[in-house]
Amino acid sequence: MTDRHFLVNRRRVLTGAAAGAASMAAPGFWTRALAAPKTIKIGLVQPQTGPLAFFTEHMPFVLEQVKKTTGGQVTINGTQHPFEIIIKDSQSNPNRASEVTQELILQEEVDLIATYATPETVNPVSDQCEINGVPCISNDAPLEPYFFGRNGDPATGWEWTYNFFFSGQELAETLVPYWKRLKPDGVIGGLWPNDGDGIAQSDKDHGFPPFFEKQGFKVVDPGRFDMPASNYNAQIGAFKSAGVNIIQGVLPPPEFTTFWNGAAQQGFRPDIVYVGKACEFPSAMEPLGERAYGLTVEVWWSKFHPYVSGLTGQSSLEICDAYEAASGRQWSLPLGFRHSLFEIVLDTLKRTENPDDKASIRDALKATKYKSIVGEIDFSKGPFPNTALTPLVIGQWTKGGKYPLELVIVDNTTTPEVPVNAEPTLIQY
Repeated sequence: MTDRHFLVNRRRVLTGAAAGAASMAAPGFWTRALAAPKTIKIGLVQPQTGPLAFFTEHMPFVLEQVKKTTGGQVTINGTQHPFEIIIKDSQSNPNRASEVTQELILQEEVDLIATYATPETVNPVSDQCEINGVPCISNDAPLEPYFFGRNGDPATGWEWTYNFFFSGQELAETLVPYWKRLKPDGVIGGLWPNDGDGIAQSDKDHGFPPFFEKQGFKVVDPGRFDMPASNYNAQIGAFKSAGVNIIQGVLPPPEFTTFWNGAAQQGFRPDIVYVGKACEFPSAMEPLGERAYGLTVEVWWSKFHPYVSGLTGQSSLEICDAYEAASGRQWSLPLGFRHSLFEIVLDTLKRTENPDDKASIRDALKATKYKSIVGEIDFSKGPFPNTALTPLVIGQWTKGGKYPLELVIVDNTTTPEVPVNAEPTLIQY
């Protein structure tokens, strides 16, 4: 399905009522007097195809929730404005993400843009918005790759672009107490590719290696690598020879499958395996069968989180149950962040003084202080300009009941308000 085809269908859904009202207006004076309020155009850039497509599976459900809850209208200064959501596919490619963002800005003339799904999507979209003076709200990109990967200056920040998610520092601080409970003498193997996340995490001055070493762990880093990779023999060989028993990495699901299959073939059996991007999705884990048991997940959000949507009033559990009932698929971490993205978009618009002025929309976005389904979003707190930090806990995959796998929370050291419901375990082979 092309971007344009999807756009036409979505416009009919979200702005049909406004179009119907406009068609009934008489010509002449009454047309001018009863002119429909400005239609707000929201651009959405997401990886619908390619290796990051796993990240988009919740969006149709979320858009349907937005439609049902709002009726395709947002109230700004007492006036109801119809809105339309124009979707573009980044194809999991940063260059394509830039191109379609330019299309949204220059051809569609959108009022603001929303995006998500790793720095490979978020950063190029944000850069184009910053260059062209269009407000941009994003999540699902760790804060350091988002900020420093775009050459952000902590003294100044940016004018138009804002992102909320967990930070690399937060992730490291969340992983260490969990590791120390299981493997206090661990040797960590870094599986860090040549991309935004991998470069940020592997930085020998400000990344993970110096922090982990200060905590008493040894770090083995075989170096950056490009993806897709036909195999991970070099990395596995380096890990085996160095006695690595903890894997810490960040790979898309297909790449992790290649690595994990290679580890099995070569008899590499680490005690703890954490690989960001890959292990968050039950649909990516299920093909591994029992080899998924015990894999570690950094849990950005779950059905166990004690937060409520400011848009629909649903609890985390209620949103997960509704998603499973509507889709027939198991909930997973990104669901809350897809939902929260539009919580912030709509809250920003509601607080905008002048919807005809992009700077006014930007000012409302900058002033965001909102209790969302993923926790409070407050851009005044940082840790970097234009960013907001969200909570993080640690989970593991276990044998499921209703579904083949179940995610359980095993360590909440950094966010005790999220309840633990299982004890951490080493991987059993």
